[in-house]
Amino acid sequence: MAIPFNARISMPAEAKAGEIVEIRVLARHPMDRGGQSDGKGGTVPRKILNRLTATYAGEEIFRFDMHTGVSANPFVSFTTRAVASGDIVFVWREDGGATFTRTAKLTVT
Repeated sequence: MAIPFNARISMPAEAKAGEIVEIRVLARHPMDRGGQSDGKGGTVPRKILNRLTATYAGEEIFRFDMHTGVSANPFVSFTTRAVASGDIVFVWREDGGATFTRTAKLTVT
């Protein structure tokens, strides 16, 4: 069963060239560690987000490898320097290979 995915990205829409920008990301995900009974004699497989990457101006600016100790609905905050107008692309990878992508635009003046 597919888990619905939603993410909230909070960051300024505009920044001056060279300015440090704070980016906050909250992903809605149960981060199921698995191992419990599925009620049919089997066990529920682990289903967590295991990596978040953020790419900006063609460069990876952030990577967060997650494990079973990360709580449901993981929240992360990081900074980057405003270098050029463009998209910041966020990609979450889930156990089993599913990926979820969200994009936020940063305008540099």
